[in-house]
Amino acid sequence: MKNFRAAWVDKCQVSLELAKRLGNIYTGSLYNGLLSLVCNDSLDLQGKNILMFSYGSGCASSVFRITVRGDISIIKRNARF
Repeated sequence: MKNFRAAWVDKCQVSLELAKRLGNIYTGSLYNGLLSLVCNDSLDLQGKNILMFSYGSGCASSVFRITVRGDISIIKRNARF
């Protein structure tokens, strides 16, 4: 577990800021995590891929990739938390 801590913090924990404040919002949690990433000033997402995965209730799942291509500063300004 120690070997993976830095990777967890770098790749996953940064997407949990809103979840820590709001708790589980079920379907919205996926997009809640995306918003946490977008609003994190320490990350440069320009040109990066973000893998989105949601498994719902176990009956079905979705996986898709988002590529950040444009200026996301307006999202950051309007979604401060």
